[in-house]
Amino acid sequence: MEFNQSFFQQKLKSGIEFFNKNKLNEAIECFKFLENEKSFQIIAFLYLGIIEIKKNNNENAKKFFFKILEIDKNHEFANLNLGLVFFQEKKVKKTIDYFNKTLSINQENLLAKYHLGLIEMMNKEYENAKKKFEDILLKEPKNLNALNNLGICYFKQINFKKAINLFKQCLNINNKNKQAILNLANCLLQTKDFENSIINYNKVLDIDKDHTIAKIGLSKSYFALHNYEKGFYFFEARKKTQLDNLKITNKLVKDFNCKEWFNEKIDNKKILILSEQGIGDNLQFARYIFWLKEKFNCEIFFYINKKISHIFQNCPCKIINNLDQVNNIDFYQYLLTLPYIQYKIENKFKRCISFISNDISNDLKWKKKLENLKRPIIAIQWKGNEKFLDDQQRSIPFKFFNNLIKDKNYSFLSLQKDNFSKDIKSNNLQEFITDFSEEIDLGDKSFVDTISILNNIDLLISVDTSMTHLASTMGVKTLLLLNSNPDWRWHIELKEKCFYENLEIIEADKINDWESVSFKINNKLKELFKR
Repeated sequence: MEFNQSFFQQKLKSGIEFFNKNKLNEAIECFKFLENEKSFQIIAFLYLGIIEIKKNNNENAKKFFFKILEIDKNHEFANLNLGLVFFQEKKVKKTIDYFNKTLSINQENLLAKYHLGLIEMMNKEYENAKKKFEDILLKEPKNLNALNNLGICYFKQINFKKAINLFKQCLNINNKNKQAILNLANCLLQTKDFENSIINYNKVLDIDKDHTIAKIGLSKSYFALHNYEKGFYFFEARKKTQLDNLKITNKLVKDFNCKEWFNEKIDNKKILILSEQGIGDNLQFARYIFWLKEKFNCEIFFYINKKISHIFQNCPCKIINNLDQVNNIDFYQYLLTLPYIQYKIENKFKRCISFISNDISNDLKWKKKLENLKRPIIAIQWKGNEKFLDDQQRSIPFKFFNNLIKDKNYSFLSLQKDNFSKDIKSNNLQEFITDFSEEIDLGDKSFVDTISILNNIDLLISVDTSMTHLASTMGVKTLLLLNSNPDWRWHIELKEKCFYENLEIIEADKINDWESVSFKINNKLKELFKR
């Protein structure tokens, strides 16, 4: 049966109408009819591919777009949609290739430009990303996505004033834009405008009452204002972000009919405490396992990663790494909820407990390795995990330690790992600092050599990483280097002096003012070692 062009035109029109009404099966039927009709093939393949994206069938979608490129390799929207699919699949190289191809066909394709900007943001190429978003805004001044992400670029570059202005521009366009309100709140938190950050986080919750990031932001704001009960209350939202622990708690409830513990009597009961977040969190708050044991005659299980479980062997609990190691549990709770429960009962924070064992043989090995270094011996750590969300406000560029490390009154050694020794080489400081990065902690157990080194030094100087908590728990004299608006726990420590007796905080005078920190370190060393 033959059909004329007007029939095919009508099929195409019907398919598009069904597509626009989200009647996808009917649309598919129309476009499938056009697949073999040469003059309608490309548009049929395009719609069929987009429908497959809508149905989360990316592989099928790609097949349709590739069919278009076999006919016309310079088809703008086939290249664009392939870029979007690969972006969704986090295949960055292919994403970049197809978006760049799209822009070579049409340099004004704003969607390709926007997604390339997002990739550059993820790669911390903020200047390139800003250029993409600014180009979009020249064409579309009210593009909220471009405005928001431009603001985030300035936020990441610590230009909070510019970021705040951009987020306010978003809100002038749409005062209910949840992402802009959240971003504004985050900026206000970083600039220590805690009262207004609270107002804006609450605006987010007015729109979305279960917004986890807004609740965590509120917790940080309240901790900074020393309203600890509200800080802890909103900090409970963090549990929703810990997917591995959620799987464990779901299994505990299903298999053991286990309940979350909130200060019920648990004498003669079994309770499982879940480790969480970073290693430093577990080191800092393991003291609350001791509190739990002091308060109740209960059997405590501590679920923690096997690589660090040896560090906690002196805690009054059974260490487990798998639920197969238990056959019955009555209650569970997350480790960082224990200080919340304890604070509500006692209205104070529990002091540090030194629970980390010494490996005498390994300590002696490292004592011998360090015996030729002139005293005092000072270990330093200037960088944390680069994947940490706000690492740009926590890690310190190594150049700020240059003059300090060249001071021959002290012997310096690096406790950095993960190839950060390149910072030493790039600053030509190899002759001034001993670097053990290639020979420490190479086995299955974390920190074995680090602990022995810490037992043989006079001082640790560190940014806010697990190293700080490890040394401070061991009783090693520690100088903690903080930005002007540090993590929530240090707002508590600065006021209450409750976490570590041997730790002293050196805080930047203003955001990322590491020069002021370097100056304070020099003065502190003279004071400590009477130089």
